[in-house]
Amino acid sequence: MSLSPYERDFVLDGIDQDLRVDGRGRLDHRAMTLELGTTPQASGSARLRLGNTDVMVAVKADIGAPPAGYPTHGRLSCAVELSASAGPAYEGRGGEKAGAELSRALERGLLGASAVGAASLSAAASGEKLNGSSRVGSAHGAGAALDMSKLGIQKGKTCWVLRCDCLVLSADGSALDALSVAIKAALADCRIPKVTAVAGPNHGDPTELELDDDPAECWRLDVSGVPLVSTVARVGKNHVVDATRDESSIAEAETAVAVDVRGNIRGVTTVSSRGGFDVSALRAMIKIARDAARDAHAATDAFLLATAEVAGDNDDASEEEETFH
Repeated sequence: MSLSPYERDFVLDGIDQDLRVDGRGRLDHRAMTLELGTTPQASGSARLRLGNTDVMVAVKADIGAPPAGYPTHGRLSCAVELSASAGPAYEGRGGEKAGAELSRALERGLLGASAVGAASLSAAASGEKLNGSSRVGSAHGAGAALDMSKLGIQKGKTCWVLRCDCLVLSADGSALDALSVAIKAALADCRIPKVTAVAGPNHGDPTELELDDDPAECWRLDVSGVPLVSTVARVGKNHVVDATRDESSIAEAETAVAVDVRGNIRGVTTVSSRGGFDVSALRAMIKIARDAARDAHAATDAFLLATAEVAGDNDDASEEEETFH
């Protein structure tokens, strides 16, 4: 439901005074609750609650064919589904459209395959070259957030294919931000079985693959390069991070920026824009997003490190849950 004029004025007045409806300042995030191992059937999974926004991510590792341009690399994809109960806008076709947009935004950051226009815009706004280069990397090559060469099995024949299935259970703003954190956590939780190529009975296809079902022989992904998304909304003359649904409904513009732990911009997505952008305004929003993403990386990485240390990298890690800011 849209806000009444009185509710709108109340929200705007709070932002002007740097005291939002929920008590936060303009640049403060809501507390996040992160849980690992929420889907036992998946290779890795996580659930994140960001205020009243609730998302789940399950990563499934399957064996498939490598990309044509990179025969020694693996593949990765994202698919986002929004529950009809997440919000009135997500019923029917509205949920499908929003899910496709979220999927593209997540893959843009993970695969380094954003459109040239978006890459050029982010580079111009930030005053530097994207990822230290003016050229955007291939979807499964050097520009990817993960080392995709680690996912190769047989050159030109087989590789690991990672599919990130995302579900938005409740959307109270910043769903893309929440999904990015949950994806990083789910990929960190992912266990990839050890694969050995052995001689097969068929002379025309001399090798077969044997998967080791011993959990102790599984290996983990290096998620240090996985970016987190920070969405900045312009409300009136002010900027806010982690906007709620009510705040987003009155925002003049929202920009989601995927930032890695080193501060490199990996993708820029215009979530909404009623008044348009200029380079100076976009530069200011990207700077705010970078600072917010840095804090999110620090909190997420500290949680993942503590989880690995406490659990001793065993199955007990699936029981870990923590709330952090």
